[in-house]
Amino acid sequence: MARKNLNDRRAAARRELEEAQAKFAKLQNETAARIGKLAVRTGLTDLDLSDDEIKAAFEEIVASNKQENVP
Repeated sequence: MARKNLNDRRAAARRELEEAQAKFAKLQNETAARIGKLAVRTGLTDLDLSDDEIKAAFEEIVASNKQENVP
């Protein structure tokens, strides 16, 4: 079987990259939906908090869990 020329290999690599980007975007959306559902279930959406306050709270959760998981 003949080796693909450079343009064909570049086109194939570009398709693979686009597929990976689409898969990543889908996973990001699924993650966002999961977090959103948890926010609704726990009443977070009922609180009068700014986006900055919510982001800070999430950052605190991340930081505390990273510290706990460090060996």
